[in-house]
Amino acid sequence: MKYCKKCGMLLEDNMEICIGCGTDVTDKKSYSRFPEPLQQQLESEKKENGKKVLALLAITLVFIVILLMIGIYISQTYLLMSESEGDSGPETGMFTRMLLNSGKEDDKKPATQKKNRQVKDENGSYYKYATLKDEAENDMFTAVYPEDLSNVDISLDLERNSLKFPAVLSFVATNEDNTTQLTFTSPQHYQYIAGTGFSPDELQENLKGCVSFYDFKDVETYLNEIIKQAYPTARKIEALDEADEPASSKSLDRLTELYGENDTEELAKLFGLPEGTSFNHTETYKSDRILNYRILTKEDHAVTCRFYVPVFCVKYDFSNPEYDMNGRISDCYILTVSSFEAGSDELYDWYEDAFSLFVNNYGLSEGFLKGVDAYAGKIKSEIEGGMIPSVIDRNEFSSLIGSSEASGTFIKGVGEFLGRNKNAEKTFTAEDYTINTGDDIVQVYFDPARELLFTTGDETEYPGDEFIEFEHD
Repeated sequence: MKYCKKCGMLLEDNMEICIGCGTDVTDKKSYSRFPEPLQQQLESEKKENGKKVLALLAITLVFIVILLMIGIYISQTYLLMSESEGDSGPETGMFTRMLLNSGKEDDKKPATQKKNRQVKDENGSYYKYATLKDEAENDMFTAVYPEDLSNVDISLDLERNSLKFPAVLSFVATNEDNTTQLTFTSPQHYQYIAGTGFSPDELQENLKGCVSFYDFKDVETYLNEIIKQAYPTARKIEALDEADEPASSKSLDRLTELYGENDTEELAKLFGLPEGTSFNHTETYKSDRILNYRILTKEDHAVTCRFYVPVFCVKYDFSNPEYDMNGRISDCYILTVSSFEAGSDELYDWYEDAFSLFVNNYGLSEGFLKGVDAYAGKIKSEIEGGMIPSVIDRNEFSSLIGSSEASGTFIKGVGEFLGRNKNAEKTFTAEDYTINTGDDIVQVYFDPARELLFTTGDETEYPGDEFIEFEHD
Protein backbone atom coordinates (compact mmCIF):
# COMPACT_ATOMS: atom_id res chain seq x y z
CA MET A 1 0.00 0.00 0.00
CA LYS A 2 1.03 3.62 -0.67
CA TYR A 3 -0.36 7.14 -0.26
CA CYS A 4 -0.48 9.94 -2.85
CA LYS A 5 1.53 12.84 -1.52
CA LYS A 6 -0.64 15.39 -3.33
CA CYS A 7 -4.10 14.36 -2.09
CA GLY A 8 -3.37 11.64 0.46
CA MET A 9 -5.41 8.96 -1.36
CA LEU A 10 -4.69 5.35 -0.30
CA LEU A 11 -3.50 3.41 -3.39
CA GLU A 12 -2.54 -0.10 -4.34
CA ASP A 13 1.15 -0.71 -4.88
CA ASN A 14 0.66 -1.45 -8.62
CA MET A 15 -1.26 1.77 -9.36
CA GLU A 16 0.55 4.27 -11.59
CA ILE A 17 -2.07 7.10 -11.56
CA CYS A 18 -3.75 8.45 -8.39
CA ILE A 19 -7.48 7.79 -8.62
CA GLY A 20 -8.14 10.87 -6.47
CA CYS A 21 -6.25 13.61 -8.29
CA GLY A 22 -4.71 11.95 -11.38
CA THR A 23 -1.10 12.48 -10.27
CA ASP A 24 1.55 10.13 -11.68
CA VAL A 25 2.61 8.02 -8.67
CA THR A 26 5.27 5.88 -10.35
CA ASP A 27 8.01 8.19 -9.05
CA LYS A 28 8.96 7.49 -5.40
CA LYS A 29 8.92 11.22 -4.71
CA SER A 30 5.19 11.36 -5.55
CA TYR A 31 4.04 8.85 -2.92
CA SER A 32 4.79 7.70 0.60
CA ARG A 33 4.26 4.56 2.62
CA PHE A 34 2.50 6.43 5.42
CA PRO A 35 -0.47 8.82 5.65
CA GLU A 36 0.50 12.48 5.24
CA PRO A 37 0.24 13.47 8.95
CA LEU A 38 2.30 10.49 9.97
CA GLN A 39 4.80 11.10 7.17
CA GLN A 40 5.28 14.70 8.30
CA GLN A 41 5.80 13.50 11.85
CA LEU A 42 8.43 10.96 10.73
CA GLU A 43 10.29 13.55 8.65
CA SER A 44 10.23 15.96 11.57
CA GLU A 45 11.62 13.31 13.91
CA LYS A 46 14.28 12.41 11.32
CA LYS A 47 15.42 16.03 11.20
CA GLU A 48 15.51 16.23 15.00
CA ASN A 49 17.48 12.99 15.22
CA GLY A 50 19.91 14.31 12.64
CA LYS A 51 20.47 17.40 14.76
CA LYS A 52 21.05 15.21 17.83
CA VAL A 53 23.59 13.04 15.97
CA LEU A 54 25.44 16.15 14.80
CA ALA A 55 25.47 17.52 18.35
CA LEU A 56 26.75 14.20 19.70
CA LEU A 57 29.49 14.09 17.05
CA ALA A 58 30.53 17.63 17.95
CA ILE A 59 30.71 16.79 21.68
CA THR A 60 32.71 13.63 20.92
CA LEU A 61 35.15 15.58 18.74
CA VAL A 62 35.70 18.16 21.49
CA PHE A 63 36.27 15.34 24.04
CA ILE A 64 38.84 13.67 21.77
CA VAL A 65 40.70 16.97 21.33
CA ILE A 66 40.78 17.44 25.11
CA LEU A 67 42.16 13.88 25.59
CA LEU A 68 44.87 14.50 23.01
CA MET A 69 45.90 17.71 24.75
CA ILE A 70 46.04 15.89 28.11
CA GLY A 71 48.09 13.06 26.55
CA ILE A 72 50.59 15.51 25.07
CA TYR A 73 50.91 17.29 28.42
CA ILE A 74 51.46 14.02 30.31
CA SER A 75 54.04 12.76 27.80
CA GLN A 76 55.98 16.02 27.96
CA THR A 77 55.81 15.99 31.77
CA TYR A 78 57.07 12.40 31.85
CA LEU A 79 59.98 13.28 29.58
CA LEU A 80 60.96 16.15 31.85
CA MET A 81 60.70 13.89 34.91
CA SER A 82 62.82 11.24 33.20
CA GLU A 83 65.50 13.78 32.37
CA SER A 84 65.54 15.10 35.92
CA GLU A 85 65.87 11.58 37.31
CA GLY A 86 68.77 10.58 35.08
CA ASP A 87 66.70 8.39 32.79
CA SER A 88 68.53 8.13 29.51
CA GLY A 89 65.96 6.00 27.71
CA PRO A 90 65.48 2.32 26.99
CA GLU A 91 68.98 1.65 25.71
CA THR A 92 70.74 2.55 28.95
CA GLY A 93 68.09 2.20 31.63
CA MET A 94 67.48 4.40 34.65
CA PHE A 95 70.14 2.76 36.81
CA THR A 96 72.83 2.10 34.21
CA ARG A 97 74.63 5.42 34.30
CA MET A 98 74.41 6.17 38.06
CA LEU A 99 73.95 2.79 39.70
CA LEU A 100 76.27 0.68 37.62
CA ASN A 101 79.10 3.06 36.72
CA SER A 102 79.83 0.45 34.11
CA GLY A 103 81.72 2.15 31.31
CA LYS A 104 81.38 4.60 28.46
CA GLU A 105 78.46 4.76 26.06
CA ASP A 106 80.58 3.55 23.14
CA ASP A 107 81.51 0.43 25.12
CA LYS A 108 77.95 -0.84 25.05
CA LYS A 109 77.01 -3.69 22.79
CA PRO A 110 73.31 -4.34 22.14
CA ALA A 111 72.76 -8.09 22.36
CA THR A 112 69.14 -8.31 21.24
CA GLN A 113 66.58 -5.86 19.96
CA LYS A 114 63.03 -7.20 19.63
CA LYS A 115 59.53 -5.90 19.84
CA ASN A 116 57.85 -6.42 23.18
CA ARG A 117 55.97 -9.66 23.63
CA GLN A 118 53.70 -10.85 26.38
CA VAL A 119 55.79 -12.42 29.13
CA LYS A 120 52.81 -14.40 30.40
CA ASP A 121 49.69 -16.13 29.21
CA GLU A 122 47.07 -18.20 30.99
CA ASN A 123 49.42 -21.21 31.12
CA GLY A 124 52.75 -19.75 32.21
CA SER A 125 55.60 -17.35 31.49
CA TYR A 126 58.11 -16.90 28.68
CA TYR A 127 61.80 -16.14 29.29
CA LYS A 128 64.93 -15.72 27.24
CA TYR A 129 67.89 -17.95 28.09
CA ALA A 130 70.60 -15.77 26.59
CA THR A 131 74.35 -16.26 26.37
CA LEU A 132 75.95 -12.88 25.71
CA LYS A 133 79.25 -12.67 23.83
CA ASP A 134 81.95 -10.09 23.22
CA GLU A 135 83.14 -8.96 19.78
CA ALA A 136 85.49 -11.94 19.59
CA GLU A 137 82.56 -14.32 20.22
CA ASN A 138 83.81 -15.25 23.69
CA ASP A 139 81.03 -16.19 26.09
CA MET A 140 80.76 -13.51 28.74
CA PHE A 141 77.54 -13.87 30.67
CA THR A 142 74.40 -16.02 30.81
CA ALA A 143 71.03 -14.71 31.97
CA VAL A 144 67.38 -15.72 32.17
CA TYR A 145 65.00 -12.78 31.85
CA PRO A 146 61.42 -12.09 30.63
CA GLU A 147 61.08 -12.25 26.87
CA ASP A 148 59.29 -8.91 26.66
CA LEU A 149 62.21 -7.09 28.32
CA SER A 150 63.62 -7.09 24.83
CA ASN A 151 66.14 -4.22 24.96
CA VAL A 152 69.39 -5.71 26.27
CA ASP A 153 72.62 -3.80 26.88
CA ILE A 154 75.95 -5.21 27.97
CA SER A 155 78.97 -3.09 28.78
CA LEU A 156 82.50 -3.87 29.95
CA ASP A 157 84.52 -1.50 32.14
CA LEU A 158 88.26 -2.20 32.01
CA GLU A 159 89.56 0.94 33.75
CA ARG A 160 89.28 -0.08 37.39
CA ASN A 161 92.89 -1.21 37.93
CA SER A 162 91.94 -3.28 40.96
CA LEU A 163 94.25 -6.17 41.84
CA LYS A 164 91.26 -8.53 41.66
CA PHE A 165 88.27 -8.03 39.37
CA PRO A 166 89.73 -5.18 37.32
CA ALA A 167 87.00 -5.78 34.72
CA VAL A 168 83.35 -5.11 35.51
CA LEU A 169 80.63 -6.39 33.22
CA SER A 170 77.13 -4.92 33.39
CA PHE A 171 73.89 -6.24 31.95
CA VAL A 172 70.56 -4.40 31.65
CA ALA A 173 67.30 -5.80 30.22
CA THR A 174 64.49 -3.28 29.90
CA ASN A 175 61.22 -2.78 28.08
CA GLU A 176 60.73 -0.04 25.52
CA ASP A 177 59.27 2.64 27.78
CA ASN A 178 61.71 1.84 30.59
CA THR A 179 59.05 1.25 33.24
CA THR A 180 60.52 -2.15 34.14
CA GLN A 181 64.06 -3.48 34.08
CA LEU A 182 66.44 -6.08 35.48
CA THR A 183 70.07 -5.18 36.15
CA PHE A 184 73.28 -7.09 36.95
CA THR A 185 76.87 -6.02 37.56
CA SER A 186 79.81 -8.34 38.05
CA PRO A 187 82.03 -8.22 41.19
CA GLN A 188 83.52 -4.91 42.22
CA HIS A 189 86.55 -4.62 44.49
CA TYR A 190 86.99 -1.69 46.86
CA GLN A 191 89.85 -0.95 49.25
CA TYR A 192 89.93 1.78 51.86
CA ILE A 193 92.87 2.94 54.00
CA ALA A 194 92.91 5.53 56.79
CA GLY A 195 95.39 6.38 59.54
CA THR A 196 98.42 8.50 60.50
CA GLY A 197 102.00 8.72 59.29
CA PHE A 198 101.22 8.72 55.57
CA SER A 199 99.26 10.56 52.93
CA PRO A 200 96.43 8.56 51.32
CA ASP A 201 96.55 10.94 48.35
CA GLU A 202 100.20 10.06 47.77
CA LEU A 203 99.40 6.35 47.94
CA GLN A 204 96.67 6.71 45.37
CA GLU A 205 98.94 8.72 43.07
CA ASN A 206 101.65 6.07 43.34
CA LEU A 207 99.27 3.21 42.56
CA LYS A 208 97.09 5.09 40.06
CA GLY A 209 93.69 3.82 41.13
CA CYS A 210 94.57 0.47 42.66
CA VAL A 211 93.34 1.83 45.98
CA SER A 212 89.77 3.14 46.13
CA PHE A 213 89.04 5.47 49.03
CA TYR A 214 85.53 4.26 49.58
CA ASP A 215 84.76 3.00 53.08
CA PHE A 216 82.05 0.35 52.89
CA LYS A 217 79.92 0.34 56.06
CA ASP A 218 76.91 -1.85 55.27
CA VAL A 219 74.56 -2.74 52.41
CA GLU A 220 71.82 -0.35 53.54
CA THR A 221 74.17 2.66 53.53
CA TYR A 222 75.53 1.61 50.15
CA LEU A 223 72.06 1.25 48.59
CA ASN A 224 70.83 4.56 50.01
CA GLU A 225 73.76 6.37 48.40
CA ILE A 226 73.17 4.59 45.10
CA ILE A 227 69.46 5.44 45.09
CA LYS A 228 70.18 9.10 45.87
CA GLN A 229 72.54 9.24 42.89
CA ALA A 230 70.14 7.42 40.57
CA TYR A 231 67.15 9.52 41.69
CA PRO A 232 68.40 13.04 42.49
CA THR A 233 64.80 14.25 42.88
CA ALA A 234 63.90 11.57 45.45
CA ARG A 235 62.06 13.10 48.40
CA LYS A 236 61.58 9.80 50.23
CA ILE A 237 63.48 6.50 50.19
CA GLU A 238 61.43 3.93 52.02
CA ALA A 239 62.89 0.55 53.00
CA LEU A 240 60.22 -2.15 52.69
CA ASP A 241 60.21 -5.62 54.22
CA GLU A 242 63.01 -7.90 53.08
CA ALA A 243 62.24 -10.64 50.60
CA ASP A 244 61.54 -14.13 51.89
CA GLU A 245 64.30 -15.74 49.84
CA PRO A 246 67.75 -14.81 51.17
CA ALA A 247 70.64 -16.58 49.48
CA SER A 248 72.79 -19.24 51.15
CA SER A 249 75.34 -17.84 53.63
CA LYS A 250 77.43 -21.04 53.51
CA SER A 251 78.64 -20.22 50.00
CA LEU A 252 79.65 -16.75 51.17
CA ASP A 253 81.53 -18.26 54.14
CA ARG A 254 83.49 -20.49 51.76
CA LEU A 255 84.32 -17.52 49.52
CA THR A 256 85.62 -15.56 52.51
CA GLU A 257 87.89 -18.52 53.37
CA LEU A 258 89.25 -18.54 49.81
CA TYR A 259 89.95 -14.82 50.05
CA GLY A 260 91.95 -15.31 53.26
CA GLU A 261 94.06 -18.03 51.65
CA ASN A 262 95.04 -15.83 48.72
CA ASP A 263 95.22 -12.17 49.61
CA THR A 264 96.11 -11.08 53.15
CA GLU A 265 99.92 -11.41 52.82
CA GLU A 266 99.94 -8.98 49.89
CA LEU A 267 98.16 -6.10 51.64
CA ALA A 268 101.29 -4.03 52.34
CA LYS A 269 102.44 -4.23 48.74
CA LEU A 270 98.97 -3.60 47.39
CA PHE A 271 98.42 -0.48 49.50
CA GLY A 272 101.91 0.88 49.02
CA LEU A 273 102.84 0.43 52.71
CA PRO A 274 106.47 -0.31 53.63
CA GLU A 275 107.83 -3.76 54.38
CA GLY A 276 107.54 -4.74 58.02
CA THR A 277 103.98 -3.44 58.35
CA SER A 278 101.94 -5.78 60.54
CA PHE A 279 98.23 -6.48 60.19
CA ASN A 280 95.59 -7.59 62.68
CA HIS A 281 92.26 -8.89 61.40
CA THR A 282 89.48 -7.09 63.30
CA GLU A 283 86.21 -7.73 61.45
CA THR A 284 84.54 -9.50 58.54
CA TYR A 285 81.26 -7.99 57.36
CA LYS A 286 79.04 -10.34 55.31
CA SER A 287 75.59 -9.78 53.85
CA ASP A 288 73.60 -11.94 51.48
CA ARG A 289 70.08 -10.55 51.52
CA ILE A 290 67.40 -9.33 49.13
CA LEU A 291 66.18 -5.82 50.01
CA ASN A 292 63.11 -3.93 48.82
CA TYR A 293 62.74 -0.15 48.45
CA ARG A 294 60.14 2.34 47.28
CA ILE A 295 61.34 5.71 45.99
CA LEU A 296 59.05 8.74 45.83
CA THR A 297 60.27 11.74 43.84
CA LYS A 298 59.38 15.39 44.28
CA GLU A 299 57.08 15.02 41.29
CA ASP A 300 55.22 12.20 43.11
CA HIS A 301 56.60 9.59 40.75
CA ALA A 302 56.86 6.22 42.57
CA VAL A 303 59.38 3.48 41.75
CA THR A 304 59.59 0.12 43.50
CA CYS A 305 62.96 -1.64 43.52
CA ARG A 306 64.36 -4.95 44.68
CA PHE A 307 68.10 -5.43 45.23
CA TYR A 308 70.26 -8.49 45.70
CA VAL A 309 73.74 -7.38 46.88
CA PRO A 310 75.97 -10.15 48.29
CA VAL A 311 79.07 -8.59 49.83
CA PHE A 312 81.89 -9.31 52.24
CA CYS A 313 84.33 -6.80 53.69
CA VAL A 314 87.46 -7.80 55.65
CA LYS A 315 88.95 -5.15 57.96
CA TYR A 316 92.42 -4.91 59.49
CA ASP A 317 94.34 -2.68 61.86
CA PHE A 318 97.92 -2.07 60.70
CA SER A 319 101.03 -0.52 62.22
CA ASN A 320 104.69 0.07 61.38
CA PRO A 321 106.74 1.43 64.34
CA GLU A 322 109.76 2.15 62.15
CA TYR A 323 107.79 4.74 60.17
CA ASP A 324 105.45 5.76 63.02
CA MET A 325 102.57 4.61 60.85
CA ASN A 326 99.25 3.06 61.90
CA GLY A 327 95.65 2.92 60.76
CA ARG A 328 92.86 0.77 59.38
CA ILE A 329 92.33 -1.03 56.06
CA SER A 330 89.04 -2.28 54.59
CA ASP A 331 89.13 -4.68 51.66
CA CYS A 332 85.62 -5.16 50.25
CA TYR A 333 84.08 -7.27 47.50
CA ILE A 334 80.63 -6.31 46.28
CA LEU A 335 79.94 -9.49 44.38
CA THR A 336 77.04 -8.10 42.38
CA VAL A 337 74.43 -5.39 42.31
CA SER A 338 71.34 -7.12 40.94
CA SER A 339 68.24 -4.96 40.80
CA PHE A 340 64.64 -5.17 39.68
CA GLU A 341 62.88 -1.88 39.03
CA ALA A 342 59.22 -1.17 38.22
CA GLY A 343 57.45 2.14 37.81
CA SER A 344 54.13 1.00 39.27
CA ASP A 345 52.75 -1.55 41.72
CA GLU A 346 50.94 -3.30 38.89
CA LEU A 347 54.17 -3.81 36.94
CA TYR A 348 56.00 -4.82 40.10
CA ASP A 349 53.46 -7.57 40.79
CA TRP A 350 53.52 -8.65 37.14
CA TYR A 351 57.30 -9.17 37.04
CA GLU A 352 58.05 -10.02 40.67
CA ASP A 353 58.61 -13.74 40.04
CA ALA A 354 60.95 -12.83 37.15
CA PHE A 355 63.53 -11.36 39.54
CA SER A 356 63.74 -14.64 41.46
CA LEU A 357 64.33 -16.55 38.23
CA PHE A 358 66.86 -13.93 37.10
CA VAL A 359 69.04 -14.00 40.24
CA ASN A 360 68.91 -17.79 40.37
CA ASN A 361 70.17 -18.23 36.80
CA TYR A 362 72.68 -15.54 35.79
CA GLY A 363 76.38 -16.27 35.78
CA LEU A 364 79.75 -15.07 34.54
CA SER A 365 81.35 -17.37 32.02
CA GLU A 366 84.58 -19.24 32.63
CA GLY A 367 86.10 -17.21 29.81
CA PHE A 368 85.28 -13.91 31.48
CA LEU A 369 86.74 -15.15 34.79
CA LYS A 370 89.94 -16.29 33.04
CA GLY A 371 90.29 -12.88 31.42
CA VAL A 372 89.80 -11.14 34.77
CA ASP A 373 92.42 -13.35 36.43
CA ALA A 374 94.93 -12.76 33.64
CA TYR A 375 94.34 -9.00 33.74
CA ALA A 376 94.73 -9.00 37.55
CA GLY A 377 98.03 -10.86 37.18
CA LYS A 378 99.23 -8.26 34.69
CA ILE A 379 98.39 -5.41 37.08
CA LYS A 380 100.04 -7.21 39.99
CA SER A 381 103.30 -7.75 38.13
CA GLU A 382 103.40 -4.08 37.08
CA ILE A 383 102.88 -2.93 40.67
CA GLU A 384 105.62 -5.25 41.94
CA GLY A 385 107.92 -3.88 39.25
CA GLY A 386 107.30 -0.31 40.40
CA MET A 387 105.31 0.56 37.29
CA ILE A 388 102.02 2.37 36.93
CA PRO A 389 99.46 -0.26 35.84
CA SER A 390 98.36 0.11 32.24
CA VAL A 391 94.74 -0.08 31.10
CA ILE A 392 93.95 -2.60 28.37
CA ASP A 393 91.24 -2.24 25.75
CA ARG A 394 88.43 -4.64 24.85
CA ASN A 395 90.44 -6.43 22.16
CA GLU A 396 93.31 -7.01 24.57
CA PHE A 397 90.89 -8.37 27.13
CA SER A 398 89.48 -10.78 24.54
CA SER A 399 93.05 -11.90 23.80
CA LEU A 400 93.61 -12.56 27.50
CA ILE A 401 90.53 -14.78 27.53
CA GLY A 402 91.90 -16.81 24.65
CA SER A 403 95.44 -17.17 26.02
CA SER A 404 94.87 -17.56 29.77
CA GLU A 405 94.99 -20.77 31.73
CA ALA A 406 92.39 -21.82 34.30
CA SER A 407 91.36 -19.01 36.62
CA GLY A 408 92.71 -18.81 40.16
CA THR A 409 90.97 -20.35 43.15
CA PHE A 410 89.46 -17.15 44.49
CA ILE A 411 88.27 -15.86 41.10
CA LYS A 412 86.78 -19.23 40.25
CA GLY A 413 85.11 -19.32 43.67
CA VAL A 414 83.39 -16.02 42.91
CA GLY A 415 82.13 -17.44 39.63
CA GLU A 416 80.76 -20.51 41.40
CA PHE A 417 79.14 -18.31 44.04
CA LEU A 418 77.33 -16.23 41.44
CA GLY A 419 76.15 -19.37 39.68
CA ARG A 420 75.07 -21.43 42.70
CA ASN A 421 74.58 -19.27 45.74
CA LYS A 422 70.90 -18.56 45.43
CA ASN A 423 68.16 -20.25 47.40
CA ALA A 424 66.55 -22.07 44.46
CA GLU A 425 64.04 -24.72 45.47
CA LYS A 426 64.13 -26.82 42.30
CA THR A 427 66.60 -27.55 39.53
CA PHE A 428 65.56 -28.53 36.00
CA THR A 429 68.05 -29.84 33.42
CA ALA A 430 68.00 -30.63 29.70
CA GLU A 431 71.03 -31.29 27.50
CA ASP A 432 73.68 -28.77 28.66
CA TYR A 433 71.20 -26.38 30.26
CA THR A 434 70.27 -26.00 33.93
CA ILE A 435 67.49 -23.83 35.31
CA ASN A 436 67.00 -23.09 39.02
CA THR A 437 63.47 -22.18 40.08
CA GLY A 438 61.23 -21.61 43.07
CA ASP A 439 58.45 -23.74 44.51
CA ASP A 440 55.66 -22.45 42.29
CA ILE A 441 57.21 -23.72 39.03
CA VAL A 442 56.23 -27.31 38.19
CA GLN A 443 57.48 -27.71 34.63
CA VAL A 444 60.06 -26.01 32.41
CA TYR A 445 60.21 -26.22 28.61
CA PHE A 446 62.99 -24.98 26.35
CA ASP A 447 63.32 -24.17 22.65
CA PRO A 448 67.12 -24.19 21.96
CA ALA A 449 66.74 -22.64 18.51
CA ARG A 450 65.07 -19.52 19.92
CA GLU A 451 66.72 -19.72 23.35
CA LEU A 452 63.20 -19.47 24.73
CA LEU A 453 62.10 -20.87 28.09
CA PHE A 454 58.53 -21.55 29.15
CA THR A 455 57.76 -22.09 32.83
CA THR A 456 54.43 -23.19 34.23
CA GLY A 457 52.92 -23.95 37.60
CA ASP A 458 50.54 -26.53 36.08
CA GLU A 459 50.98 -29.99 34.65
CA THR A 460 50.60 -29.42 30.92
CA GLU A 461 51.83 -30.49 27.50
CA TYR A 462 51.94 -26.83 26.48
CA PRO A 463 53.49 -25.00 24.60
CA GLY A 464 54.24 -27.20 21.58
CA ASP A 465 56.50 -29.62 19.73
CA GLU A 466 59.36 -27.13 19.25
CA PHE A 467 59.95 -27.12 23.01
CA ILE A 468 61.74 -29.86 24.92
CA GLU A 469 60.78 -30.62 28.50
CA PHE A 470 63.40 -30.24 31.25
CA GLU A 471 63.81 -33.02 33.77
CA HIS A 472 63.29 -32.12 37.41
CA ASP A 473 66.17 -33.21 39.68
